[in-house]
Amino acid sequence: MLISYEDFNNKLKTKLSDNIILYYDLLVKIINNPYRFIGNFRVTNTKTKLVQYVTQSREILFGYFMEDIIYEYLSLMGYTHMDKYIGQSSENKPLNADQLFRANDTIYLIEQKIRDDHDSSKKRGQFNNFKEKISLLTNKYPHNQIISIMWFIDDNFNKNKNFYKHEISTLTFDNVFIKYGKELFEDTLHRIDVWDELYSHLETNYHERSHEVLQIPDLDTSNEFLEVLRKLKDNEKQLYKKLTSSNKKEYIELRSRLFPNGTNFRRI
Repeated sequence: MLISYEDFNNKLKTKLSDNIILYYDLLVKIINNPYRFIGNFRVTNTKTKLVQYVTQSREILFGYFMEDIIYEYLSLMGYTHMDKYIGQSSENKPLNADQLFRANDTIYLIEQKIRDDHDSSKKRGQFNNFKEKISLLTNKYPHNQIISIMWFIDDNFNKNKNFYKHEISTLTFDNVFIKYGKELFEDTLHRIDVWDELYSHLETNYHERSHEVLQIPDLDTSNEFLEVLRKLKDNEKQLYKKLTSSNKKEYIELRSRLFPNGTNFRRI
């Protein structure tokens, strides 16, 4: 075993446990977009919408965790990691690899995503981004073999598989592949045992959390949101003023729904 389940679970909990940052981001979003949370043209109430936002944020954090854990597995498998910064895009934006590593003279670029379920605009953007990274690496390392892989971890989703295969067939670069689930470890890295270990850890963790129901603390009374409000007051004075004293209709309604008693406002 390369990574014990206990270690794996602790790393995942750490990635998901920084709730103060998560709640701070939530509160900033609420203040900047109040009608996303209090508008009448939706079937979910305000508190359900808050839980939905936190759930989505945790899914994003899980994606970051998967990047971290795969990075660690690659190290333990003996690969040498390279600087993830590849260069500037055609739009002059920094391009970073999800995974960039080497074994002897072969360089591996992995564009890592949780699942292939994107709509048409997002899939095209992702593939163009991937193509630019390959081009930059090819120019930067002309004497190395470069293996480039778009890898979707969850092989239950392959909505755009035919699209990606077609786009890859039009490229002038060699050794460009699309992989799903275990295919990366089985066909490319030749370490199916590592995939089996990773999958087992994920399965165990899922079963341990099967009865978990996500809840967030009360914004009006909890110590967690008291700390968040203090941070907001220190860092974003204008946003704090909007939330606590604006006479605009949306902020009056926001306070009535989320801070009905003003308890944490008074505590501050």
